[in-house]
Amino acid sequence: MVLLIRSLSIMIIVAFSKVCLAHDTNIATFHIRQIAEQEWIYEVMTPLYNLDRSARATNKALSPADTKSIQYKQEIIAYIKQGFDVKVSGYDDNKVSVNAAGLTLGKGRIKLDDHLSVLIFKIKGMPKSVKEIEFHITNMSEHLRHNNIFRIIKGRKNKHFLLNRENNFSGRVTTFLSKE
Repeated sequence: MVLLIRSLSIMIIVAFSKVCLAHDTNIATFHIRQIAEQEWIYEVMTPLYNLDRSARATNKALSPADTKSIQYKQEIIAYIKQGFDVKVSGYDDNKVSVNAAGLTLGKGRIKLDDHLSVLIFKIKGMPKSVKEIEFHITNMSEHLRHNNIFRIIKGRKNKHFLLNRENNFSGRVTTFLSKE
């Protein structure tokens, strides 16, 4: 009986090993997510290989890929921040129209890992009520076969885009952002 269970376990592992490949290094996922009233974050999720290769395409003098190195992490953070080009229009606390204000990334957390690196930053400059988001995300766009998934998440609502060379890694969303 133990031999049968062991044999079945090995067969299952072998059968699924081809299906359970590591993340595709030509895909990155980006989220702009509302986590509380007037509090938004930006999340980047991609394998370290993809992140490092793309950062090196724009900065040939990048430090060696040492996930414990503070300098390397700072260079990766700078790369992510320079590729974040998001403009938002909406209304402030006094219901005054805010037109196409550029957002910036504030403090955050970073976890670099071969399988999946995750970077999370607070977004600064988001108006209280958002009516339109226009974005151009240039991170992980340096190589011909890159396809990036970009999501804007507000509560239970989710709008996603495939960013690639065809749309210049950019887009616009105007629907679903009003009050739920």
